[in-house]
Amino acid sequence: MSGLEEGFLRLWASLDASRGLPAPVQQHYFHPTRKWRFDFAWPDIRLAVELHGGIWRKKGAHNTGKAIHRDCEKSRAATKLGWTVLAYTTKDMEERPVQVIEEVAEVLRMRGSHAD
Repeated sequence: MSGLEEGFLRLWASLDASRGLPAPVQQHYFHPTRKWRFDFAWPDIRLAVELHGGIWRKKGAHNTGKAIHRDCEKSRAATKLGWTVLAYTTKDMEERPVQVIEEVAEVLRMRGSHAD
């Protein structure tokens, strides 16, 4: 798990915005034939969170042409399967981490997801 993912989970567990909502499934495989997975997912309502780290470096995991193409292909496939994907960057997690968690919680509440 990346530091960005660890930070998201820590925030999710600690903020009131997520109270009463289920914890995400980590590294969820969502596609029937590809080995694609989401950083975090709530499979029952097909909501996913993708954290894109390293995009501000000269060469990072998500900033080459090939990587951007792969991410777009994955996103389109997820949409075709009925998933909503909320994508965030390192900058989002550094500059507005509370708002990130609140946005995810808002979508979960709108979709009626709750802890069992």
